[in-house]
Formats: sequence, C-alpha cells, structure tokens
Amino acid sequence: MKKVIVLSLGILVSAALGAQTLQTSYFSEDFTYSYRLNPAFHPEYSFVGLPFAGLTTGAYKGNFALNDIFYKNGGERVTFMNESVASADFLGNLKEGLNNLNLESYTNLAAVGFKAGGLYNIVDVNVRNYASAKLPYDLGRFLKDGATTDGVYDLSGLKAHSSTFFELGITSSWKASRKLTLGMRFKGVIGFVNSYIDMDRMTINHSGENWTVNSDGVIASAYDGYQIASMPAYYDPSTELIDFHRTRIGKPRGIMNGYGVGADVGILYDDSSWQLSASISDIGCVFWFHNLYGHSPSSAKAYEATYSSHQRGDALEREFTDMGALLGDAANFIKEDEYQTLGLLPLTVRLGAKYLYLSDISFGGLATFRYDDVCPFWDVRGNVIYKPVKTVELIGSVGAGTLGASIGAFANAKLGFVNIFAGTDNLIGTSGSTFLRSTTGSPNFVAGLNIIW
Repeated sequence: MKKVIVLSLGILVSAALGAQTLQTSYFSEDFTYSYRLNPAFHPEYSFVGLPFAGLTTGAYKGNFALNDIFYKNGGERVTFMNESVASADFLGNLKEGLNNLNLESYTNLAAVGFKAGGLYNIVDVNVRNYASAKLPYDLGRFLKDGATTDGVYDLSGLKAHSSTFFELGITSSWKASRKLTLGMRFKGVIGFVNSYIDMDRMTINHSGENWTVNSDGVIASAYDGYQIASMPAYYDPSTELIDFHRTRIGKPRGIMNGYGVGADVGILYDDSSWQLSASISDIGCVFWFHNLYGHSPSSAKAYEATYSSHQRGDALEREFTDMGALLGDAANFIKEDEYQTLGLLPLTVRLGAKYLYLSDISFGGLATFRYDDVCPFWDVRGNVIYKPVKTVELIGSVGAGTLGASIGAFANAKLGFVNIFAGTDNLIGTSGSTFLRSTTGSPNFVAGLNIIW
C-alpha cells in the first residue's frame, strides 16, 4: 500500500483485528489455546506449540464485507475504484453515516504448557495485530467519485486505529477448591507499529480544479522506518505540512516503538453437570513513541488539486496508488515533533455457562463484550458440543451481536502425540445489506498443530 493508505486508511486493510481465539472454541475441553479466552482453562496434557504452526488466527468483523472492497474484473482482481465497478453497486453496500469494522490477526511463535507445583503453567510468545475503524459513507463516495465528480463530501467522524506488537505471556491456573479453578496471565508487550487518524471534522468541496477543505483532526504513527518529508503550506509558507507524496516507508531500524504490560484473569466453577465461567482479557496499556505526528488546519483552505491517475503496475497497485494520491491531496496535516501517548489494550469481557446434557453432548452460552476506543462490540453465542469419541470434539455455534449474525464451527482432535484443530466463527456471517454472507466477505479462522504428551 502506498503513502497515505499506509499512514491512515491503510489501517483498513493492513492488519491481517479482536478475536484473540474463536468464540466458538470457548467450551472446548481439549483445545490447547483455550487459556487465551479464559486463563482458568487449560488442557489436561502438556504441550509444545510449534513456531507459526502452533496457532494462527485471523478475524474480520464489520457491517460490510471485504468482497465489497475487492472485485473480480475478468481474471483480474480490482478494487471498488476500478471503472468496471459501478458507483451504485459499491455504495449500495455501505450504510449511511458511519460504517464499523474490526480486524485482528494473532500468530503464536512459540508456546509450552506443563504442570508443576500444583499449577498448570504456560509460557508463550506471540505477534498480534488489531485494528478498528469508523468510516463515513462519504469516504467511500469520495474515493470512488471524488477525483472526477464535483460535490461536497463530509468525512467528519473518520477514525481508525491499528497496532502491531510482540507479546510474552506467562499463565498459571490452579484449583482453589474441588469445584473452583482460578487463572491469571501476565504479559509484557513490545510495540512495533501504532497508527491512528481521528477527524472530528472534515468536509471537502470539489469544484472543477479547486478543492476547499475544512478539517480538524490528527494523524500519528509510531514506526522508526519512516523517512518523513515536509513542504511549505500552500496558504502559509512559514507552516510545514507533512508531504505524504515524498514520505517513504523503509525497513525498520529496530522492533521497539513502544512498550507495555497487560494481564488476563479468569474463573471456572465446575459442578459436573454445570460449568460457569468468566474472564477479563487484555487489562493493560502500551506507551507509544509516535515519530510521525500532525494536526490538520482548523480553518477552511482552498487550493488546486494535483491528483492524477497512475498507469503503472497491475490494477490493484494502480488503484491503491491512486487512492493514496487522492487522499494525499485532500488530507493536509501540519507537521509536529514526536508525540508520546499511552494507549489501552482492547479489553474483552466474557461470561459463559455450559450444561452437560448427555455424556457426549453439551450445550453452552457465551456473552462477549469487546471495548475498543474506536469500535466496541458485543456478541452473544449459543454452542453445541459433541464428542463422538474421547479424542475428538466437534462444536457448532450461532451468534448475534453489534456487527451482525454468524454461524461458527470448530473441530479438535488428539492423534497420539499430536493435537490438531481448525475452525471459524463466520462459516456464514452477516455483512452489508444481505443478512447472511459467505466467509469470502467476512473471514474469521483459527488453525494449528501441537505436540502433546
């Protein structure tokens, strides 16, 4: 992605955002990584998570689908900006006002779980990325038609945030009594990239070759690989603007652009037939060092647009470049010195209840609330857990919440010294104007393989 896309709206598609682990897998008794949903949970075996193969998750939640952004034109993949995509077709998938999305990816680099001293202990190292955004309807209209169509575009309320960080976690769970299990997880965080844009007010009036922009907002990014360029403001030569066209994004000089700490806590009450549980994940914060920071002029400024379409590269590359150039002309930010801020981790609260109906069939209910400073959401989910044999678990779920309805599935199997699992919360999920959509529009998955004994 190019320049402004990476610096601002790249948050939209740069995160491979908060599921941590599938909600559908919450009631699995044998799932190796259930401690990520509730640290009071743990498998009855010791394990080693293989690098990258141990656990990989990705999740998207939003009121429009990813295939509302990417289209096929013949044998070529294109974006909504392509001339083959009609404006009405693209804009019809967005809702008036603010559109919400959450994205997350989570990769386990290494993990080991073992019993010692009456505790079940887990040490793991992970890479996490999460992002969230509120996107005005007029942003889509501006990106699709703004370069060629006169009009007023209201981008007020545009807000997006993305973070990528490394996480070292230490988890312990123990029996407080015969029926009660407690768990705690402590983690240290090394921040790699943090970016956000927050526009309280932004209106663009496009008339012929002239644009008038009235905006009030900020943009910031913590990443030590920037080569930040500036230029004199067109309205005041003594004011320096961030020059997104000449700003370069190179290789990082290090991996730490922030640091922080966090904790998860959990409780499980197991009375044979009934299980009641609760957890709070990601209690903590990260201190970020933003080396790119700017605020927009607070008064209306008129200037002549310099945007021009790019012809080099394949369709996706051209369209992302055009998108960046278009936003680069519209978004002007006064360059400021480095900015440091304290950001909260995306706190998640879960409440669960499970009933053992038969020896091989159980039913569960899970309520999840995710606090995010941009796009918080809740989800309520019903699960059916079936164990056809002792070493295999099959789980199905139906959920509904802030970002729509969904159907999930999860499978876990122990095969000798190997545990393998896979699943999704969005086998079928909502998005856009259609009640149920396929996973091509709202992807969400977990998969992995561990050595157990």
